[in-house]
Amino acid sequence: MEDFDETFSEQSRDRKGPRVNNEGAPASIFLDPWLTTKGAPLVALVDHLMLVTTPDARKRTRSLRRDAAQRRRFVMGNIAANLVQLALSPSREEGGLLAIATAKTKPTRYDREDYPQGILAGSVAALADAGMLVRHPFVFKQATTTVEPTPEFIALMQRHGVRLADIGRDAGGETIWLRAREDENGETLRRRQYRNQTIGKTLVHYDDTEETERLRAEMERINSTLNGAEIAYAGEPIGPLALRRVFLLRSASDPYEFKLSGRIVGGFWQTLRKDKRYLITVGGEGIADLDFSAAFPSLAYVVATGALPDGDPYDIPGLGEHRDGAKLAMISMLSRKGDMRRLSPELKAALPEGWTARRLVEALTLRHPAIAHMFGRDVGIELMHLEASIMTAVLLELADRGIPALPIFDGLNVRKSDSAVAQEVMRAVSAQCLGVALRVVEKPIWRPRAALAA
Repeated sequence: MEDFDETFSEQSRDRKGPRVNNEGAPASIFLDPWLTTKGAPLVALVDHLMLVTTPDARKRTRSLRRDAAQRRRFVMGNIAANLVQLALSPSREEGGLLAIATAKTKPTRYDREDYPQGILAGSVAALADAGMLVRHPFVFKQATTTVEPTPEFIALMQRHGVRLADIGRDAGGETIWLRAREDENGETLRRRQYRNQTIGKTLVHYDDTEETERLRAEMERINSTLNGAEIAYAGEPIGPLALRRVFLLRSASDPYEFKLSGRIVGGFWQTLRKDKRYLITVGGEGIADLDFSAAFPSLAYVVATGALPDGDPYDIPGLGEHRDGAKLAMISMLSRKGDMRRLSPELKAALPEGWTARRLVEALTLRHPAIAHMFGRDVGIELMHLEASIMTAVLLELADRGIPALPIFDGLNVRKSDSAVAQEVMRAVSAQCLGVALRVVEKPIWRPRAALAA
């Protein structure tokens, strides 16, 4: 599972460089316990892994031999499927790792209850000893061990002709997640460690209600539509999709509600470099990239005034040549808690030379007095929930019309032939939810010259 930050911005869809975590290291994905072996090439790969990691038969009792072999093959197949996904994912980052928590803990709704957790550590060690993966021990502020496939594993994968389409997925993974921010003293997280998270982000084990069952049914509908849509990348069918909505609590002591954030995550296209997006096809057809224009400040205006802002809200005096910096600044001001006293390194690099936090706040306040009272008030996750609710409703309406859509937070990708209908639905649904239709634009998709000439 991908580890997303709660303030993942609309700029992420246009990123050019590698995605990194807060410490500057390549982003990791967590072991997905629901991935399985489906295609014959992957089954053959696991056969090989079983052979090279089989323990000495003299150390096993005959009565345990069959059961142990079945459980070990289950785990070996799951690890192999995750490593293949890591290696072949279109959005794979150079140096990306697979996080595997091997501790024996009581399963929660986010874990697979029947997973043979007790033999996971031994299977990882056996694969490392066989030269199939490299283990990186956990470090400060990282709760789990991480691994990566070795060149030997990649060569074996290529020899067997393994593809993403060879990965299967069992039913049962949770699609409605609830997280809580870390308490200031950090005690909450030290008491609530689960297998599939790093320190700093707590997964909350909630009880189901009519609301969560409805939310889960919506995600099942969305996932079913996408998994039947023949989505491919560079001509290769992708593996099974399991998108999920991730909600947030400001504190683990807050009532368990699903009213903050709630963005849909888990799609490879959401973190794909913009110079690779042209390689996505849906049903053999190229895609259109549709966007709710300036969604974050537009939603803030609708909440505050009931109307959209005049003109481009990112047109800030003095930042005419630094629109990306203006976007990042607006998102930061709406998402932060407290006054901005200094610029983050990322924000400073996106602004003109000599700009300070004080100057930036003054410029934004002067340009947007109608929403200035929202700055520094942690409303970002409330706006995200509004945005995510609209996007979910759009996806469901499109699914009802037989149109698969790939969500990207404040926008989506659809087949080119569906672009006009999708834009109409986006405007209509946003008007129904807000009382005013959000502006929708089609963004050009970068293509290399060779592809343009074809």
